Amino acid sequence: MRFSDVTITLDRPLERALAARLALARGVAVSDERLARDLWGDVDLARPRERLRVLASRLRANLGEAAAALSRTGAGYVLDASPSDVVAAEQALSDGSREAIVAALALWRGDSLADLRAVPFGFAEGERLDALRVDLRVAHLAVQQEAGAGIELRAELEELVGEHPLHERLSCMLALALYRGGRQADALAVLSRLRTRLSDELGVDPAPETLSMELKILRQEALGGAPRRRLPEAGTTFLGRDADRAAIAERLSVTRLVTLTGVAGSGKTRLALEVARVVERPVVWLDLTAVRAEDEILPALIAEAGEDYLAELEGALLVVDNAEHVLSAASSVVSDLLSATGKLSVLATSQRPLLAEGEEVRHVGPLPPVAASLLFCDRSGAEPSADVDSICAAVDHLPLGVELAAGLTRTLSVQQLAGRLDDRLRLLVGGLRGSRQRHSSLRAALDWSHELLDDVQQAVLRRAGVFLGGWTLEAAEEVLAFDGVEVADVAATLTELADRNLIAVSEGPRFRMLETVRHYALDKLREEEDEAVRARHLGWCSGFVAARDVRGDAATVMGELSAEWPNLLSAMESAAGTPRAGAGLRLAVAMQDAWMVRGLVVQAARVYEALIDAPVPDDVRALALCNYGFFCTQIGRLSLASSLLDRAAPLAEGDDQLTIRVLYYRAITEIQRGRPAQAISWAERGYAVAERIEHVTYVSALGCVLAIAQMYAGDLDASLRNHLAANAIDRSLGDEHGLARGLVNESMTLLSGGDTAAALARADEAEALSDRLGDAIGATHVGMIRARAALLDDRLDEAVDRLRTVLDDAEAGADTGLLRVDLAWALLRRGDLAEARAELALAASVSDEQDLTWLAVQPVTAALVAQEGDLARAGEVAAAARAEFAARGFGWPFTVDRLEAL
Repeated sequence: MRFSDVTITLDRPLERALAARLALARGVAVSDERLARDLWGDVDLARPRERLRVLASRLRANLGEAAAALSRTGAGYVLDASPSDVVAAEQALSDGSREAIVAALALWRGDSLADLRAVPFGFAEGERLDALRVDLRVAHLAVQQEAGAGIELRAELEELVGEHPLHERLSCMLALALYRGGRQADALAVLSRLRTRLSDELGVDPAPETLSMELKILRQEALGGAPRRRLPEAGTTFLGRDADRAAIAERLSVTRLVTLTGVAGSGKTRLALEVARVVERPVVWLDLTAVRAEDEILPALIAEAGEDYLAELEGALLVVDNAEHVLSAASSVVSDLLSATGKLSVLATSQRPLLAEGEEVRHVGPLPPVAASLLFCDRSGAEPSADVDSICAAVDHLPLGVELAAGLTRTLSVQQLAGRLDDRLRLLVGGLRGSRQRHSSLRAALDWSHELLDDVQQAVLRRAGVFLGGWTLEAAEEVLAFDGVEVADVAATLTELADRNLIAVSEGPRFRMLETVRHYALDKLREEEDEAVRARHLGWCSGFVAARDVRGDAATVMGELSAEWPNLLSAMESAAGTPRAGAGLRLAVAMQDAWMVRGLVVQAARVYEALIDAPVPDDVRALALCNYGFFCTQIGRLSLASSLLDRAAPLAEGDDQLTIRVLYYRAITEIQRGRPAQAISWAERGYAVAERIEHVTYVSALGCVLAIAQMYAGDLDASLRNHLAANAIDRSLGDEHGLARGLVNESMTLLSGGDTAAALARADEAEALSDRLGDAIGATHVGMIRARAALLDDRLDEAVDRLRTVLDDAEAGADTGLLRVDLAWALLRRGDLAEARAELALAASVSDEQDLTWLAVQPVTAALVAQEGDLARAGEVAAAARAEFAARGFGWPFTVDRLEAL
């Protein structure tokens, strides 16, 4: 997806499927029932509306700035987006122009919706779009055949006929191509095979058009009698050289070789094209732009005119375009062709004459002033004026210069253009005179644009490449203004670059670069400049984060941080292994709360892994080790988490707040390791320090983790008391993120005690906060609560459905072990033993340690083995589990009750 020139990547298939389905609706609301069928099929879904709500919440979180595009109305969900590629392809097929069809075909990169074919709507829609692609290919080939193309289309047509053997039009087109290539028998064989297939497979006769073509080929009648005219698309109206066109066409009736010469941009190719359109004879167009060696000219001619090119060229007009870079060889080939034929005429374009015998040279110079002004007005929509006349004069009335100047009116008025004649437009002309920009690569075109900039503009352009996802003016002034660029230069320079379409401007205002331009800019950064601008970028990112408190107005702050997330992540990731690594690690520490709100634990762990050994003071390192340890705990890397906290502990000595952090994360790690008694010990120590220094935020945090440990130990009364106290603190502080997570944890304790009604009430409140904050992981936790509530109430189908939805939405790499254990238990109770065993295996594979998930697996394993008939083995597993629970002080009712049920 793209939003304001920024690509939005949706990693999860269901999110992509939802976005695609709604985009294909083209702004029309899609009902919940319809969406559920399109995404999951006709299976009996439990509460599809809730499942869709979780999926939509996840999609909004990943849309970032574009989140408002997804909305819900009384009729269903609506995405303010358009499937622009599909629309363009359908329009191209309707228009039928060759240029539009070629552009539309280039939009495909493989099978349509290939990654969504497993989703019900994705298969049907993919097939429809593949059929559209076939229709476009057929239309493209038809346009070429109508222009006189023959046997050169054979390979593509044979491929398509092989894929669609019952497509009558394709078989007719292949037959025509073979017939035009002198292969009458093969053409008739194609139509005979079509007739047989239609009869055998469909029980029908060929269409009248097919029968008519077969008869004409059999009688060897002329097919497609229009003169051969395989010409490039013009795309725009032809203005200003009508008299020249008529004069050249007349000369070609009496002389065999006319060469159009002139400077780049004078319009030689366009004039030759217009002449070719009006002559009453077959035309072969030979473009030498891509020819780099003299011996490549004849193969290029054969590719256009066929192996029997002399017969094809007899009586035709051969246009040889762009001959200047292979002038001697082109002259030799043209002379040989003229000698070998009696009625061939040649029209060549070159910056210099061919110097061949009998050549008539016609110079193509600037347009007359009146014609140039008319061309400018036609391309820009402006009215004739003195300013228009001045602009055209500034580009020497050259057609290409006039058209490029007219293109600038997308960002500048005619008056603004006229006021800048001394710099911009004269630079434009200077750059074009010696270039062949129309035939250049993207790199060459960008080089040309870059060379037109002054030193300050070039510096700002290449330095701005460090921004990822866009930037504000304030960011640009702080990052880009150094070493020859003043702060006062930045705003004006960005405006200049926008005028030249090198950057784009969106609401805010916010500046952006296309990725191709950004990579080009980065490539232009000098080695010493690269480190300086990246350091300034990292410094700006650090200041931006430091000025925002996630625990204040969380929704507003997270919106601001999300807008700059690509910059923040890029600044940290590019700092690894450089002198900026220490500053990058400091930024990672400052990002802790933001990562937790967004639930991007895998991303956070990856960044810390790259930066954790950077040189920083002990207090920063202690924080970084604690934070890294926490994220490792969340993704199941428990041994690494413990070792990181062991490294942090001595660095925290003497600092109460750092000590609290270490104890807090140790408690979380021990919970995940399935050791609630040890977790309670760490949490109580941390809680005591927090109370002593009267740090209420830490009192809340330690109270919450203590309550979680007590829940896993089976002390539900103490757990609930501590949750209520911690949540009361978060309410008083206005800490919405802390409260959202606290309510989820309180809900878990209530569920563990069997109070599903109260648990769901807390989950509803947590959901409202998570939606407000854009907290995707919070929404996932709410889904988990509702799934477990259904499981407790024996609504097994609903529980399975909800658990699978939560697993689908989980971040790649996140620890999903307990969710899979719950799913296995629900499947087991429903009688789906094979699926239950598969989910248990996945749960066990999350970690190679005997952790919390491992403990939860044991009762379900015992129950599964018992249902499979091995009661002795089930008894052994259950006995070993009871012993392990007792040794660890583990008493979580969710798990213990399953064991006792045996």
